[in-house]
Amino acid sequence: MTAQDRLAAELIAIGRLAGQRGLLWGTGGNLSARLDDERFLISATGTTLDALTPEDLVLCAVEGTRADGPENASSEIQVHRHLYRRRADVRAVLHLSPLYATLASCADLALPTDLIPESILYLGDVARIPYVPPGSDTLGMAVAAALNEGAAVLMGNHGPVTVGTTPAEALRRMETVEFLARLVLTAGSARITVRGVGATAAEALRHSVYGS
Repeated sequence: MTAQDRLAAELIAIGRLAGQRGLLWGTGGNLSARLDDERFLISATGTTLDALTPEDLVLCAVEGTRADGPENASSEIQVHRHLYRRRADVRAVLHLSPLYATLASCADLALPTDLIPESILYLGDVARIPYVPPGSDTLGMAVAAALNEGAAVLMGNHGPVTVGTTPAEALRRMETVEFLARLVLTAGSARITVRGVGATAAEALRHSVYGS
């Protein structure tokens, strides 16, 4: 099995898990992983992420514009390209449209990440950008700028993007964003005031786990 075959199998498995965990609907979303410094695999346009086959994954160059293709690559190829160009540490990119995180992206709703240990450790701050037309190079640049150092961003009226050193890490972060959004929205609908642990306690937790 080649490195490309192994990477394709990993992405197919992540797509299946995303579906099993209720993070998908229809043909929304796209995923990718870096094969090497110059190339990455991305889901094809119009695919259902929890039913991917190797033929549904398209090999793309990191450099290039939407006009450079490939024509069958996801319409959001430029989001992935700009993230890989900006950050050598990013090896996987995941854009899904789970209900609560997408709802949060359509509202002026803060997602404080100091509410639970998982969001402190896996996310840091969740960045936000205003609505930018999907499929555009402008959106790719905006997402990459917002994720200059972070792990997750909410695209206005579009949904979340997460990154990771592996597809599994990007999925774990996506699940955390969705759970956090669900927690905040549920608390708000029940008129429950949530409180975080604060920046000092959050930093102490990160230091105890990561040592920095």
